[in-house]
Formats: sequence, structure tokens, C-alpha cells
Amino acid sequence: MPTIEDLTEAQFVNLLEEYYAPPKARNKLTEAEVKDLASKLNDKVNIPLISETREEKILIKVILRVDTFLYDNLPNEIYDLVRSSENGIEDEEATRLINRLSILANEKINIPYIPEAAEYVAIKFVIRVVINAARKNWNFDRAKAASNKDLIIA
Repeated sequence: MPTIEDLTEAQFVNLLEEYYAPPKARNKLTEAEVKDLASKLNDKVNIPLISETREEKILIKVILRVDTFLYDNLPNEIYDLVRSSENGIEDEEATRLINRLSILANEKINIPYIPEAAEYVAIKFVIRVVINAARKNWNFDRAKAASNKDLIIA
């Protein structure tokens, strides 16, 4: 990526379009990643009085809200590191981001149909997987696998 002075007009316009993206375009996770996270999160969170199928649908919505939160609160240049294992963030920075973003997200995201403790677990789980995927020499699959083994950093 060129420096600020070297940005072409098209690159600058693209940067602005990304920043001012409409709500439907403010996501970075793929459909498959969202479904996979919902399945894994369903093992960790129980929503009372709801069938497992409906619970997964609710968790998909929670994941989408967290994804949008990350899009809005994390520069895309950092969020895009989820797709680049060689240019990731350091372990210490990942831990710091997971903790800060989880607290901030829990303050900003309110899901009234989920108990508060479960809401925080769900939010932090998604943030952990995403931020761990952005670490150096990690990717989404490795972060997902770590979540299964409770080896998630932070």
C-alpha cells in the first residue's frame, strides 16, 4: 500500500467508500465464517426456552452485530489482517485488543433476550476468534481450532 502522499485518487475514493459503507456492507466475516462461529458459540452459550435451531439463528445475529461493531471500531487495515497470516499483529497487542474491544462492545451492544453474562461470553468469544485470526502466523481456521480447545489467547 502506498503512503498517504502516493495514494491515487481512485485509492483515496476507495478508502472513503470503505469508511462510509452503508450498514449492509459493514461486515468482514464471510457467510461460512458466521455460520461456523454460530455453531461453535452454540456449544458455549445457552439461551433459555429456545430450541437449538432458533438459538443458532439468534447467535448468527449476535455475531453479525459484533462483526459490524468491529468494522465500526477497528480500522479496516487491522481487521483485514484476519486474511493475512504473515502481516498479523503481535500476541501482546492481540491480548490488549481482545480485552479492550470486549468491554467496549459489551457496553455498546445490548441483546435483551440473552442474559447479560451469556451476552458477554458471546461477544468476547467472537472478538477472540477474529483478533486471534489477525495475529502473526495465525488465520481464521487456526483461531477457530484454538476456540475448540480453549487455547484462545487473552
